[in-house]
Amino acid sequence: MRLQAVVFAISLAWAAPLLAAPLTSEEQASAQTINLKIGESAQARDEPALRIGFAGVAADSRCPKGAQCIWAGEATVRVWLQRGNEPKLTLELTSSSGSVKTLQVLDQELSLLDLSPYPVAGKAPAEEDYTATLSLSRSSAAK
Repeated sequence: MRLQAVVFAISLAWAAPLLAAPLTSEEQASAQTINLKIGESAQARDEPALRIGFAGVAADSRCPKGAQCIWAGEATVRVWLQRGNEPKLTLELTSSSGSVKTLQVLDQELSLLDLSPYPVAGKAPAEEDYTATLSLSRSSAAK
């Protein structure tokens, strides 16, 4: 377990500097939108050997509907990318109200566009109800 935590921390440290500017409208048009429930995976449209999976919700501090909050909060999901038989690369993507961050990894640009359901005051979503909407496209540097 400790080794997994170290590998995860190294992966995060490696990926943190890869934050990029938001996608341009041209890049968004060529991006693949993927909806995944926890435990599901999908194949990249532009690169058949690349798979992306939704491992889980790391944190969900979004202000619930019906509550008054001083901060809108944010959602963080854990996803993985795997090219062919290479080891899976686990990453965390965070989205806050009106702000989408893009990671550049494995010649791809990856963003968390949405996490549903949105929390409701007094009722936490069940883990199996979560769906992540992700954007995946070839990195402009790789085109």
